[in-house]
Amino acid sequence: MITPQPLAERHDFLARCTRCSQCKFVPAIKSQRHASACPSMDYGQFHAFSGGGQLIMGYGLLSGAVAYGEELEQAVSSCTMCGNCDISCKVNFAETVEPLDSLYALRAKLVGDGHSPEAHTRMMENIRATGNAHGHSRAERGSWAQGLALAACEGAPAALLHIGSQLAYDPERWSSLRAVIESLEASGVALAHLGGSEGPSGGLAFDLGYVDDAKAFAQQMVEQVVASGALTLVTFSASALAAFRAIYPRLGLSFKHIRVLHYTEYLQELVHDRRLRIRPQQHASNNRVAYHDACKLGRLSEPWQPRDLQLDNQMGGILTSRAVQKLRFGHGGCYDAPRALLGQLGFEVVELERNRGSSYCCGAAGGVVQAQPEAAELAAANRLAELRDANASTLVSGCQGCTCHLGRNAAADVQVRDLIDLLADALEPVPAELR
Repeated sequence: MITPQPLAERHDFLARCTRCSQCKFVPAIKSQRHASACPSMDYGQFHAFSGGGQLIMGYGLLSGAVAYGEELEQAVSSCTMCGNCDISCKVNFAETVEPLDSLYALRAKLVGDGHSPEAHTRMMENIRATGNAHGHSRAERGSWAQGLALAACEGAPAALLHIGSQLAYDPERWSSLRAVIESLEASGVALAHLGGSEGPSGGLAFDLGYVDDAKAFAQQMVEQVVASGALTLVTFSASALAAFRAIYPRLGLSFKHIRVLHYTEYLQELVHDRRLRIRPQQHASNNRVAYHDACKLGRLSEPWQPRDLQLDNQMGGILTSRAVQKLRFGHGGCYDAPRALLGQLGFEVVELERNRGSSYCCGAAGGVVQAQPEAAELAAANRLAELRDANASTLVSGCQGCTCHLGRNAAADVQVRDLIDLLADALEPVPAELR
């Protein structure tokens, strides 16, 4: 079944929500202070802002009991589409409700009915015109590669590099990006990149409810990648990783035989194969860092597979899936590689209370920064408060979007670092005779 289904086709999923409010909290609460799973609920302080509340509003729209209005738009546009409610709900209700797909369908209905928030409409106009939500020039998309002398590849490259909009338009990180790519090339890997022709992944358009645009962008990306002849697609974008692994299959698209990896996974693979090594950094000794699991790099990058969405009624009331083995509980995201790389750099990695599949969203995704900036800022403040309770002053993320947003909202005595910056000077190729 290709999703998002029209909201009307998810009527039964909406109806099965018991309004238990489990979607508002992480499944395994360690402290009341950090029990919340939902940044939107923390901001709105009203049930409509939660995953379950949005399901109620969707049900009301279908029945005519709820009408479009400013309050509904505010609640919907305060949601970062982080998927944490989906994880919490499944702990109790498995596949019977699955809030995230209904949230996708709700946003698609808003778009179809002409009620997409104005900020989201502007973002989509930018993406269509320039390939990115901020409206940066298409001509500058490949500027990060200036001064980077990739050797000419004979035949198909072993790896095609995907950069993503956030990194492609962030000059402060270009030196780190180039250093990592130069290390990859020095390890003997045949590389290629799309440069200025790289388009949007479609993931943001999907989050905002613009499904037709998302599919068009995704189709173009698939065609570019397959045409390259690469064996592996390596993306530096957490958002793109989530799109490639979990949104494209929802749209009925795939890269066929091509592997899709985050750059941290690819680096760890090369370290394991003794093609690269990581020099422990002197400044890392006795330095505690907390790792932030970005939603897109973590639970939302868990691969999605089509399955039968119908439920069987067992024993007169117990609903069970026909494909229960394909349920996604957020465990299959990119978690281990970033932590392993930090350990190899010499850092002591400490865990935040909410981590891995139940990590708390920083507030940067889903168009919330543009539509409800106060909600985005509160989410960042809540996440940074968790850092202090972990007795650490440095937070590291493998997602450039999280790094930028959290960094803008951090106090002066808190460091927010991007993993790519820490790796830039630490990678070195292993000589061929030592491999």
